[in-house]
Amino acid sequence: MSRAHKYEKSLAEKWCMRFKTAHPDGDNYDGIITHIKRDFIVLREEDDFELDGLIVLPKRFVKGVRDGKYDRCVNEILRENTELKKLRPARWLNSCETLPRVFAGLKRRDIWPGVETVDGEKKAAFYLGPITEVTDDGFSIAGYDAAGKWEGIYDLSYSEVFRVEFDSRYCKHFNAYMRARWITDV
Repeated sequence: MSRAHKYEKSLAEKWCMRFKTAHPDGDNYDGIITHIKRDFIVLREEDDFELDGLIVLPKRFVKGVRDGKYDRCVNEILRENTELKKLRPARWLNSCETLPRVFAGLKRRDIWPGVETVDGEKKAAFYLGPITEVTDDGFSIAGYDAAGKWEGIYDLSYSEVFRVEFDSRYCKHFNAYMRARWITDV
C-alpha cells in the first residue's frame, strides 16, 4: 500500500500508525491523521496509549509508515480505553493549504507552538513561544529555553520547518508558565 493510501486509511478509519521521518536523530511519530494537505499531514499524536497534541509534519520528511501488528494492538487499546473520543481535529486547519497559512492561523489564534527546524547541515533546533510575524517566506517566533528563560526573536524559513506542535500537554503547561512571564520587549 502506498504512503498516500496509508495516509487516507489513518484519516478515514481513525487508525494510529507510526510515521518514520528523515530527522537527523531518526525521530518517529505515532498518531492518527486529522488532515491531509498537498505538502503536509496533521497528526493527533499518540503516546502511552493516550492522544495528545497536534503535529504538522511536512511530507518531504516522512520516509515511511509502519502499520503492522504493533500498530494493530495500539489501535485495539485506543478503542477499548475510549481515547478516540479525544480525536478532535482543529477545524481551522481545514482552510490551511500551506505552512504560511498554518502559521498565520496560529498567530491569529494566539497559539504558541513548538517548532522544530532542520537546516541544510542536518542540525535540528526546537523553538517554543509566540509567533510574532508571518511573511510569505518565513515567520518569527519569540523563543524561550528549557530553563524558562526568554532568549529572543528568531526569524525562520518555512523550508527549514521539520514539525509544528501545538495543543500538547507539553506546550500547554510550559506556555502557561511562560505567558505569566511574557514581556513585550523580548
